[in-house]
Amino acid sequence: MAREIHSLPDASSLPFSPVPPPFDRGEPAGGTPGSAGSFITPEGEERPSNEWIGSPNGAPAARIGQEPGRASPRGPSRPGRGPMPRSEETITMARTRVLVEVTADDHREGFAAFAEAASSPDSARRQLDRALGAVAGLGVEPSESAGPIPLFGGPPGAADPAVPRSLRAFAGPETAADLAATSLVVPAEVEESRLEELRGRDGVLGVWPNSPQHLLRGAEPDLLRGTEGRIPAPARAPSAVDCRPFREAVEIEAIREALGVGALWEAGFRGEDVIVGIIDEGIDGDTYPVAGGFAPEGGSRQPGTAPVTSHGSMCAADVLVAAPDARLYDYPFLGVPDSGGALAMFQAVLDRRRRDGTPHLTTNSYGFVGVPDRRTNPRHEIHDIDHPLHRKVREVVASGVACFFAAGNCGEQCASGACHPSGTGPGRSIHASNSLAEVITVAAVNSRCERVGYSSQGPGMFEREKPDLAAFTHFFANFGPDRPGGTDEAPYDSGTSAAAPLAAGAAALLLCAAPDLSPDDLRRILLSGAKPAGEAEWDPGYGRGVLDVAASYAAMTEED
Repeated sequence: MAREIHSLPDASSLPFSPVPPPFDRGEPAGGTPGSAGSFITPEGEERPSNEWIGSPNGAPAARIGQEPGRASPRGPSRPGRGPMPRSEETITMARTRVLVEVTADDHREGFAAFAEAASSPDSARRQLDRALGAVAGLGVEPSESAGPIPLFGGPPGAADPAVPRSLRAFAGPETAADLAATSLVVPAEVEESRLEELRGRDGVLGVWPNSPQHLLRGAEPDLLRGTEGRIPAPARAPSAVDCRPFREAVEIEAIREALGVGALWEAGFRGEDVIVGIIDEGIDGDTYPVAGGFAPEGGSRQPGTAPVTSHGSMCAADVLVAAPDARLYDYPFLGVPDSGGALAMFQAVLDRRRRDGTPHLTTNSYGFVGVPDRRTNPRHEIHDIDHPLHRKVREVVASGVACFFAAGNCGEQCASGACHPSGTGPGRSIHASNSLAEVITVAAVNSRCERVGYSSQGPGMFEREKPDLAAFTHFFANFGPDRPGGTDEAPYDSGTSAAAPLAAGAAALLLCAAPDLSPDDLRRILLSGAKPAGEAEWDPGYGRGVLDVAASYAAMTEED
């Protein structure tokens, strides 16, 4: 059966202690704008801005929206060099990763079917075969999955897909009634030449991209353009923006003081009885209090089994900076982080929520680092608000779970080296689920409340006023000297990846004080206490201001 973890280490034993001064890698981004629709590499080559991005792990480059290392329609790729010239091509049938959405006539108990598939690979295969029966003969092969993923709203294509009101019943501790799925989504692979035929089959409601997601680490090396050690002109930014070399990281005591957590701790609210779901690459359950989570039977990574140097372990530590007594659920992506994996994890969140009213919050520190051309990829997650992943996120929020998303690390002053010019700077760097109106989008500032220059800037590509607020980054929690993760992987916790779980931890304190707060209530209270960044009510770099949970708590108690 699918693994559920119930053991809970003592959160008070986590080794948060003073540490020596920080180390700054100072890794810059590179490349400059070229003519319309292109950019100039440091070597002087003009490249299409919607074509190639670097893989975060050094694998062959891939087009935006295409899995790194997978064959391109223009031929196989070579590490760091793009597609082979025609003279070097081998004959290959290019396959692409998609999400196939089909009708769900026989899924009257959508949650029970999903749980059965997660607990039995044989059941998962039977369900997948039934779901793909309408497309037999097209060479559609399911990729790693917990089985078909049910959707409960719809129909796809509606301007504002309906979300069933019955999801609101999931907030209580008692198991709520099952729901009939309106459609099923299957992560799969198919030859690109068969896509149009697949879309035209009866019973197929949509064929959507299943694009790779990028974990939003801090300042990363530029894997595409090879500009390590170079300082681009945008790094010479105004003093209000923190760019390379970044200001020194600080101890967590300084972050806690800046957040104002002491006011809630003194009132007895330290996050107890609040559970935060971390959707990421996995958490080290020997170091952090992993109390549950999800992975299908036989899945490639089970909850609580990731190394302490993982990105998910960093996010776990950052939640506990604000809420040391909160508990964590671990939702590691299935295989590589892509939209299908995230979709399955959000369904698992919804399934657990239906059974016992938990988790109460999720934090999500991943996203996209480039924007594909809308004309050639109109259904990409960045462009189509009806993509199944976005519809599932809205279902989770409708069930009462506040979802925090990192804004991204593609701000214009000193973007992460992983960022593509097409997705860098104001109006282009907050997109996909990270820019949904229903989620809380978090930008990053340093301990002096200066915006970190890689923090992505609004307006958002779906909801205009994104980010919602800013929270702190560049501090010693999981990473750093004498910290659990050490310094080999990273010198300190960084990126909007650290800011989002820190904000989720602050929200856990407010939920501890007022358990009945809805996601909309949480957003309103957090924003009411945020410190404005200037005279404008909303700022594209800071949102409504910098997180101050003490002020939010004071505003909440005044309302009572």
